Order: sequence, then C-alpha cells, then structure tokens
Amino acid sequence: MTDKVLDLINIRQPLRALMYEKLVWKHLLGIGVKSSFAGDAADIRAFSYHNRGNIQTILGVIGFLVIVEGIAIDFFVATKSTKAAIILGLLHLAMLIYAIALVRASNQRPVYVSEDGIFVRVSLLYCCWIPKDAIDHVVALDKEVDRVTSSDVLWCALGDQPNVLVELNSPQIAVLPFGIIRRPKQLFLYIDSPADFVCAVG
Repeated sequence: MTDKVLDLINIRQPLRALMYEKLVWKHLLGIGVKSSFAGDAADIRAFSYHNRGNIQTILGVIGFLVIVEGIAIDFFVATKSTKAAIILGLLHLAMLIYAIALVRASNQRPVYVSEDGIFVRVSLLYCCWIPKDAIDHVVALDKEVDRVTSSDVLWCALGDQPNVLVELNSPQIAVLPFGIIRRPKQLFLYIDSPADFVCAVG
C-alpha cells in the first residue's frame, strides 16, 4: 500500500509538516494526485463520502467565511497597523487555499476496500491503511451517535453523522493534517453507501 500521505510516517516532525504542506499544494493544483492503488487489482472498490455528505459544503462555508470575515478584519486592522493587516491577509489567504485544496482532495481521495484491507482516506484530513487481519468488525450505524473524544478513536465524519464504525483489534497508524500521527482502534466514517461498504468489507 503506497500513498503520499502515509509515506509521511517515515519522516520526522517538523519535516513531516512541511511535506504535508507540499501535498496540499499538489492537490490544489491537481499535480500527481491520482493513486496508483486503484489500478493494482480488479477487486478493489472505491467508496465516496462527498456526494451525499456535507464535507464539501462545510469546507465551502469555511472558505466563504474566511473571505468575508477576512476582508472586514483586514480593513479594520489596516487602520491600526499595516504590517499586522498584511500578516492577517496572508493568513486568511492560506486558510482559503487549504479549504479549496481539501474540497478538491475529497473528490480525488475515495475510501478503498480490497481483499487485503481498507484504505481510509478522507480528503487530506485522515489517512489510514487497515490490513484485513487488524479488522475486528465493521458495522453500519443507523442511529445518531454521540461524538467520542478519545486518543484511540478517530472521528472521520466532517459535518455528517457517521454511518459506519470500524472496530480494530490492534491500533493502526493514521496520518492527520500537518503530519500528526494517531493510533486509533475505532474509526467512525461517513460513506455515501454504507451498506455496500460493509458488504464489500465482508
């Protein structure tokens, strides 16, 4: 299993954060973002999470607020300090670039299921390879669940109620923004077609 985000686990911080920034720009510009994994075998299935989910809406709203609030704040700060206004302006621009890159990545990075395991990729926010033997069980969630805040739980549903729970029998490495590493034993996902996803995992 190869993926540019997962490759970051072999790099130390803060270099890992810098490499993550490079990936953001690659997805923003659409340079070399196509995964080779999709063509490795005929039995690999791709599952989207942006067609029916709210991830792109949430990121779009964030981008819009950055523009509107950024302009208002920058004009106000400019009356006090030009340097501070420039710094804030650059910060708002960076946030807007991030939002656009994450929206594009949500189209480019589906969740894959193969005979070997599950390749969880939610935009550039979460990336985790789960081998088959590490999966305890996968269930579709048909009821609303309270958000769990724990170091061994990864909540991968942005703006949506999760509809799939992946339970692991051992912690697996997950890469978060800026190359932050987590080792979850539970992953809550939102998938456009949860029943098909659970069936594919078997």
